[in-house]
Amino acid sequence: MGMPQDHVDATELVARALAPYGERPAPEGVAALTDALITCGQKLHGALSGTPAQHRPAGAFEALTEWEYFTAVGPLGSGPHANWNHARGLARIIRQLMRALEHADEASAS
Repeated sequence: MGMPQDHVDATELVARALAPYGERPAPEGVAALTDALITCGQKLHGALSGTPAQHRPAGAFEALTEWEYFTAVGPLGSGPHANWNHARGLARIIRQLMRALEHADEASAS
């Protein structure tokens, strides 16, 4: 299946979400970033889920499972700090999904 075309946007979203705490956006910005991360992550999750199991690298199952959990549960706690931490968690999982897709693409090419 391969990496979705907008993977560069995913890299930029991850960088924004993993910025230092002092650079945290206002609550509205965190909400918009979280929405964008979820949209991006769903595409990556779909692409990795569509990859044949024999081409998935180690850690792919965990990344897929973690994504499903984080999107189902949402932020732990309430308030701006909880929402920011949730966005950062989503970004870390997106990074894992991207790595898994890159390795899956390499495995299917060989």
